[in-house]
Amino acid sequence: MQRQLAEATDLASRMELGVEALDRGDAESAALAFADAVSEATPNDDRVDVERAAYGAAEALLRLERDEEAAEYLEIAANSSDHELRFLALRRRAMEEVRQGELASALATYRQAEAIAPSREARAEVASRVGWLTRETGGSSLRANAAFSRARGAATGAWVPRALVALTIAASLLTKFAPALAEHLALVKITGTGADFLTSEPWRIVTVALVHGGIDPSWQSWALHLGFNAIALDIAAQLVYRLYGARRLALYYLLGLVGASLASAIWFPYGYSVGASGGVFALFGVAFAAEWAHRPLVERGVREALGRISGLLLVNILIGFGVDLVGGGIDNAAHVGGLLTGVLFGGLIAPTRAEPMRRRWAASFGTKQGGEAVITFVVAALLVLVFVRWYDLAVWRDQLPF
Repeated sequence: MQRQLAEATDLASRMELGVEALDRGDAESAALAFADAVSEATPNDDRVDVERAAYGAAEALLRLERDEEAAEYLEIAANSSDHELRFLALRRRAMEEVRQGELASALATYRQAEAIAPSREARAEVASRVGWLTRETGGSSLRANAAFSRARGAATGAWVPRALVALTIAASLLTKFAPALAEHLALVKITGTGADFLTSEPWRIVTVALVHGGIDPSWQSWALHLGFNAIALDIAAQLVYRLYGARRLALYYLLGLVGASLASAIWFPYGYSVGASGGVFALFGVAFAAEWAHRPLVERGVREALGRISGLLLVNILIGFGVDLVGGGIDNAAHVGGLLTGVLFGGLIAPTRAEPMRRRWAASFGTKQGGEAVITFVVAALLVLVFVRWYDLAVWRDQLPF
């Protein structure tokens, strides 16, 4: 990086080095490049571009947990003449103040950010945090409620993640009391005579998520299965909502269930399956792939959560393979199928609510986000094609020696 910086002759080339480093996940090199862009700026350089470089240095340093150094660069960006950049820097500084327990300072910073928010959605997001911090710091309940009122109505679709969880719990409770209904919703693939059953009742590919614990399970197995899946679904849905919004969350969950169910049908055709875990794995796949491929600008807590959850999912899949070897009830094929389906969406489609790193610092470094509809159509068409031939694929899979 030092050699590349020595060869960089202007602000734009130094910023490009920083953006490329963040794209690779190399926060150390990004911090060097952006800091160099700020320190080597000349009076002829556009001041806003210098301030964008300062914001880039702050983001990289925060990823390295060098908070004091980051604060100096955030201060530069927070005084920018560009209102959007100033808003972003103030919001970022407020997030760090909350993390450090400086709630009164965070409240004041969030109020500054709310006053210059560039969009209705951004203003609503910040207003919600103003309301929460007003309560936490013992402020007036009237002011807190006013802030929450400003937040309501703008963040469209914020109810969708919890609605998915509520629907899953309500439907699973209904099927617990009505085993006959569970039989019509569970993922049954091949009949006892070896005939294709799933093709004639394709809704089971999705309704599998509404049944937990099995058909007419014990209360203990039902509660454990539903409880784990509901908690995981709540976490995964909130992550994807932050990155992609409500409509894409619902679409990716639905298509993730389809991918998970088809994988289950091909790999495990002779038994029935239940549970929402295939769709949950799909949503985690979306979030992980988006973080890896697009490096979205999300707060540190989200990245830390993804890091912890990735280990848990890996352990879950490894346990699933182990249980499969000794004979058990974990449908690991659905987990892997859902995860891979989600990875396709998260890897190929850039987040729409949390911008990729490259779009933050200068328009000249922006990346095109076109083709989302084509990608979604192609993935959906592939799933349809697999469904049409799933029985043949299951027969072929059954003939393999493993």
